[in-house]
Amino acid sequence: MKKTYKKRTRFRLLVLPLIFVLIPLLPQKNTAEAAGSRVILNQGAFEEATVDWNVMVERLDEAIRNGKGENVNFSVGNIFTVPVDLLEKLAGQNATLALHANDEIAFSVSGRDVKRTDVPVHVEVCFEEVLPEEKAREYSGAMIAEQFYMTDREAYPCRINVHMALGAENSGRHAVLYSYDENEGTLRQEGVFRITKEGNAMFGLSRGDAYVTMIMGGCTVAPGDTLSHIALRHGISLKALKAANPQISDADMIHAGQLVNIPNL
Repeated sequence: MKKTYKKRTRFRLLVLPLIFVLIPLLPQKNTAEAAGSRVILNQGAFEEATVDWNVMVERLDEAIRNGKGENVNFSVGNIFTVPVDLLEKLAGQNATLALHANDEIAFSVSGRDVKRTDVPVHVEVCFEEVLPEEKAREYSGAMIAEQFYMTDREAYPCRINVHMALGAENSGRHAVLYSYDENEGTLRQEGVFRITKEGNAMFGLSRGDAYVTMIMGGCTVAPGDTLSHIALRHGISLKALKAANPQISDADMIHAGQLVNIPNL
């Protein structure tokens, strides 16, 4: 990771429930002030997560026996490893291991996603700014809500979900997850999530990378629409619209029904 990344100067307080059901689609100074709450997963809050490995394993065994999709909350900080024996225990089971990095963000591994158990899941996450200031300025109008990167850029043996509380005031807007290639200075859209009424968003990660979550509006392409028409209709520049939609490789090839991110709240 480049040395130009600057550490955050503050963390937001987070208190709203984080929901594990994925809803598919689905400021002038772009660093975020997204109000949220402490991460609360559906069977317990960040403060209730155990730091005791043995207690966590006992709770996980009980959740697996119950088979009701319960979450087992474990406080891990910014570095955690789910070893092979734990993956073997979890594989195919209707239970989820919820790994609280801090009171802002949690990661989770669901037994239903564990297909491979020959290698552990190791994550070291750094909560630092990912986008250089000059790059962030390209997204004027969008709110940069979360930035973090993993030191290991390997593929994970199973999907890891990342859960964010982005504030109920952002309900209905789109949380857009991008990965950032610091060598090329480009963003790649990884997913879009319509923020729930409680202010929550969730994304599945397949690998370690540098990630940025922005909060935006969104629109569905109408028949005959062009990106120029959409930009004009929403009062933004075509350049800003293209920057917010790197998944659109050809601006002349959008189609009716396609989802377009609108960097204008």
